Amino acid sequence: GTSVDDIFSYITPEPVAAASLGQVYKATLRSTGDTVAVKVQRPQVLETVSLDLFLARELGLFLRNFPALSDRFDAVALLDEFAYRFYQELDYNLECDNGIKMKEQMSVLPDVVIPKNYPEFTSRRVHVAEWIEGEKLSQSNEDDVGALVNLGVITYLTQLLDFGFFHADPHPGNMMRTSDGKLAILDFGLMTDITDDQKYGMIEAIAHLLNRDYSEIGQDFINLDFIPKGTDTTPIVPALTKVFDAALAGGGAKSINFQELAADLAEITFEYPFRIPPYFALVIRAIGVLEGIALVGNPNFAIIDEAYPYIARRLMTDNSPRLKAALRYMVYGREGSFDAEKLIDLLQALEKFTAVRDEGDGSAFKV
Repeated sequence: GTSVDDIFSYITPEPVAAASLGQVYKATLRSTGDTVAVKVQRPQVLETVSLDLFLARELGLFLRNFPALSDRFDAVALLDEFAYRFYQELDYNLECDNGIKMKEQMSVLPDVVIPKNYPEFTSRRVHVAEWIEGEKLSQSNEDDVGALVNLGVITYLTQLLDFGFFHADPHPGNMMRTSDGKLAILDFGLMTDITDDQKYGMIEAIAHLLNRDYSEIGQDFINLDFIPKGTDTTPIVPALTKVFDAALAGGGAKSINFQELAADLAEITFEYPFRIPPYFALVIRAIGVLEGIALVGNPNFAIIDEAYPYIARRLMTDNSPRLKAALRYMVYGREGSFDAEKLIDLLQALEKFTAVRDEGDGSAFKV
């Protein structure tokens, strides 16, 4: 193969950062002079983790002997989903392809930076991408951090609900404030795909949640694979009502703490035929990390509050029959009575989305 000196005119003798599965060096490409990050996978990672996954899966198979647990929480299915994603994460060629795809998709958000990837210098265990100057978003003291977190919410919702190709590992080390005040997202090894049914189902569920229409949320959870099809959700609605009423107390839907809500929903799985599907476990994790970063700098941060402008934009611009129906529901409600205040709220939220997308700051819009 090609030697390191043939590719790089300079590379740091020691790692400058640690990645989850590797170590990162700073280097200069000999061919172009570009400054790049070179991630090298640690030795024996595949063997070590494969053994851990095998042992965990054996435990999951054993737990299937106890229906009281396995009917509510399929540890094997969740572990299989994680293992599939993990083995993808070990292949840096795939991470490179993901980064290229994500850079193209996120070009719709001008203040979001996705590093350039170099497939010609990447292999299964070595990944080469553009070096980004900046600092971790979670450690920055700049005044625009709050606005960048809000932009991060829009960014992840765009991935999740526009493109259905979702960065499932947004830990604090993967989100940066660039030196020129933009939001950079790194490391596209762990991704997940969302179907159209799941995308529309999540938007419909948020619309019902905003209207406190819990009877409809029961059907939403069936659509999203939380509850088996054909299940009578009538006995579950009171439990959902209690959970969501507690979450909504103090400020409506926009005051929900997502991590606390997820924990409360998890408790329901022990009493009702209700389980968190594997794909949504990754979504919960990602949104929970975003919320955690935001709450450090802003104790009043509410994930639904910052998601609402995106939801408004989708409802008011998407041509799909399901989202047109959801828009009618938001404006007219279950009873079919026009609510001018709801329409004005949606229009203001749409303005805020445009400001966040184009200028990186929607603070002028109190939605």
